[in-house]
Amino acid sequence: MEKRNRKKREYSYTLLLAASFLIVACAWGAGVLQKGDQGIAFCLPGAIDEVYAVSDHSDGDEEEGERLQADETEFREEAPEELQPPAEEADSAEEPPMYEADLSYFDDALFIGDSRTVGLSEYGDLGKAQVVADSGMNVYKIFEKEFDTESGEKKTLEAILAERQFGKIYLMLGINELGYDFERTAARYEELTRRLEEAQPEAKLFLQANLHITAKKSESSPIYTNENIDRFNRAVEQMADNRTRFYLDVNELFDDEDGNLSEEYTVDNAHVLGKYYSDWGEWILRHAR
Repeated sequence: MEKRNRKKREYSYTLLLAASFLIVACAWGAGVLQKGDQGIAFCLPGAIDEVYAVSDHSDGDEEEGERLQADETEFREEAPEELQPPAEEADSAEEPPMYEADLSYFDDALFIGDSRTVGLSEYGDLGKAQVVADSGMNVYKIFEKEFDTESGEKKTLEAILAERQFGKIYLMLGINELGYDFERTAARYEELTRRLEEAQPEAKLFLQANLHITAKKSESSPIYTNENIDRFNRAVEQMADNRTRFYLDVNELFDDEDGNLSEEYTVDNAHVLGKYYSDWGEWILRHAR
């Protein structure tokens, strides 16, 4: 009887030793156990990403568990680029090249803006482009006002967007909003861009920088300054993705060496003279996408 019991104990020890060896080998192969590790790790088939560890000094401290979980999250966020999940297909799309287009490029274009866009439509050659603009227009009123159309009927921007598909939309708003809260205005501008994209998902959206004013005018007002214009323009630029949204800054055409609207191009210190709007239109055609 004693001999039989001894064999049973030896058999049990053998099974226990074999099981322990398999557990350790599994954990070691999965990279769970390293030199100096303390505790026992259980490797669960089919759940390699979830490792359960029992530390030999664990006292059930939940804060320690939370710290380890936070460390794991931090590692995933800071992991090398090759370990991160692949980017969305849209993020890897190439930027459409810039080229010089002829006037027919504007055949399916829509221009939205304030008095600067009014001047561009009256004195610059925009071909068959449709224009939705008014002096004093801003992001807070753009969907409220009715605009003149070629048919002679006044329509809202929403109605115009629903009538036809545009290939390009040029947007310039922001200078009349400088007296409003900056963050609120930037959020309203972003909301406007989203609504335009929802209504015209196939159209390329060109976000135009607001024109600068002269140094004389900028220095005469605490609100309407080139510093504030640049601040808003930077916010607009950040909304561009160079795939379907493009940032255009025509100030390079009219600025002086100090980054102000050159006095040679204006008489009111805020708008370019009529004869220069054609240069603006040609500049846009040289920055076609």
